[in-house]
Amino acid sequence: MKQGKIFGILLILIGLLIILGNLGVIDIGIWQIIGTYWPMILVTAGFYNIITNPAGKIGGFIVLGIGVLFQLNNLDRLDVFADISIWPIILILLGVGLLFRGGDRAQALERNRINTISIFSGRNSRVVSQDFMGGSSISIFGGSELDFRAARTQEKEIRFDVFVLFGGDDIYVPEDWNVDISGLPIFGGWDDNTSRKDFDPEAPTLAIKCLILFGGIDVSN
Repeated sequence: MKQGKIFGILLILIGLLIILGNLGVIDIGIWQIIGTYWPMILVTAGFYNIITNPAGKIGGFIVLGIGVLFQLNNLDRLDVFADISIWPIILILLGVGLLFRGGDRAQALERNRINTISIFSGRNSRVVSQDFMGGSSISIFGGSELDFRAARTQEKEIRFDVFVLFGGDDIYVPEDWNVDISGLPIFGGWDDNTSRKDFDPEAPTLAIKCLILFGGIDVSN
C-alpha cells in the first residue's frame, strides 16, 4: 500500500472518531489526544526518511529532532521555548542557508553526484554531467531549481532523494527519461508534468524518493 493511501486512511479514521465523539456514540477526547501527540507525525516521518532515504537522511534527522522536542514539550518533560533559546538556532539556520545559497544564475555542475541544501533561501543548479549518478536535495523554508536536461547517464536507474519542509523544488528532466516518484507527503505533494507517460524499459529512470511536509515538488521537461 502506498504511503499516501496510508495517510489518507489515517485522516478518515480521525474524522470518523471526531464525528462519533460529537454524536455521543463514544466518549473519547480525540482533540486532546491530537493536541498532545501531533508531534509523533513528525517523529514518524523523520524516522521513515532515515530508513528509506539513506542519501537524504539529514532531513529525516531534522524532522525527527523537531518532533521529539515538541513531543517532550507537550508531555511537560521540556519547555522548548523556556529551556532552549530559539533565536540562536534561527540565526544558525540563517547562517547555514547563506553559506549554501546559490546565486540567481544557474550553476553548471559537472559532478556525477550532487547534494544541494537550501535553508531560508533558493538555489538554482544545472547539471551537465555526462555520467550522472544521482544525489539529494534538502529545502527548508526555501527551494531549489534543479535542471537535469543537459545531463546524461550510463545508469539504468538514478536515485535522487528530496526532503522538503515548508518549501518546494522544481526539477527538470530530459524528455527521453522515465520518472518514478514515491515517498511520504504530509500536507504537501508532488506533480509529475513530464511528457512521457508510458514506461520505456530501454530509457534511464530517475527515481525520486521524497519526504514532503507542508511543501511540494514539481517535475517537468
